[in-house]
Amino acid sequence: MKIIIGITQEPKKIKGLLSVYHGKTESLTEIGPFVSEVEALNWLVYLKSRIGEIEEIIPELQTSTDALWYGFTFEQTSDPTIVA
Repeated sequence: MKIIIGITQEPKKIKGLLSVYHGKTESLTEIGPFVSEVEALNWLVYLKSRIGEIEEIIPELQTSTDALWYGFTFEQTSDPTIVA
């Protein structure tokens, strides 16, 4: 099992990422909002130090400097042909 983690300013896109990465719906955890990108990145660094096998989704270039940030994690199915 692999854990997928990331941050975004567009929380509505998280459900789409769940599908693209063959995530288990029941394992989705969303956190936030974070008031700054630095705060969100600190959360991400902490998680990466605590979790073994992960894959980080690099956020798309964000244009809004004042928008809030959100973090997410989910488990990827062991068989990518199975979508939860």
